[in-house]
Amino acid sequence: MQFIIWLLAVSGIASDARSADPPAEAAGTLAQEYQRVLKEMGGAAPNFRSAKSDEERKQAVETTGSFARRFVKLAENHPNDPFALEVLTQAVRVMNGEDSAIQMSWVTKKTAFPVRSKDETSAKATALLLRDHLRSEKLGAVCERMRFGTRKEYETFLRRVMNQSPHHDVRGVACLSLAQFLNSHAKRLDLLGERPELALRFEDLLGKDYYDRLQRKGRDGRTREIETHLQQAVAKYADVKMPWGGPVGEQASVELFELRHFAVGKTVEDIDGVDQDGKPFKLSDYRGKVVLLYFWSEY
Repeated sequence: MQFIIWLLAVSGIASDARSADPPAEAAGTLAQEYQRVLKEMGGAAPNFRSAKSDEERKQAVETTGSFARRFVKLAENHPNDPFALEVLTQAVRVMNGEDSAIQMSWVTKKTAFPVRSKDETSAKATALLLRDHLRSEKLGAVCERMRFGTRKEYETFLRRVMNQSPHHDVRGVACLSLAQFLNSHAKRLDLLGERPELALRFEDLLGKDYYDRLQRKGRDGRTREIETHLQQAVAKYADVKMPWGGPVGEQASVELFELRHFAVGKTVEDIDGVDQDGKPFKLSDYRGKVVLLYFWSEY
């Protein structure tokens, strides 16, 4: 089965090597320093998509982490600047792009596997967010970004926000984002059994302790946990608007239906209708066979 990757594009993943420590930025306002680093990241070449070889892709991916560290350092140096929240949100975007490109390389490369830095960037980012911005009514945007990520610190952060934010809307975004974050991991773990070499790489990406913790829950345990958070999202936060996309309740309801009917190991509900040639058919008539369902519509 094809290993599914959600690639989050981050422009300008650079190929030139940089030191593990972020360079000191020139003096200026946080917004000015942020724009300077953002421009540098966008101008660095080649990026992951335009890389011509496995080695170039490896260098591009591994350099991305240096930009995440620089964004986190900027926010750390300006703790009282309200714009620090946007800078930390960008750091999360970059970390997501790094991890997604690493996973994309698993199925597109032949040599030179990229490796994520083992530094504390994500831990520092989430610590700053919790210390300086937990009570912010604008925290939903970074919660929404974390649903696309892989890092264990995101789970801890989203649980904390869901339980401690004073803002109903922020708690709603955190609740749905946590369910989606956990569901993304669950889908990967379900698929990795058929590709054991990817399982080992995913363990390395997540870290052995976090990977083992997710595995110990088992498929049923993971599903129950995800379902609980989705049900909570529908019951308590249905009208909360996600920063990108529709209301929390609408998105959670769709994912609940998918989890209950379309997840690996579930029996699909029967379909009784006519095919494109007008002939009657039942989906159950094809039980035991490989079936491709292709849904489309015209407006």
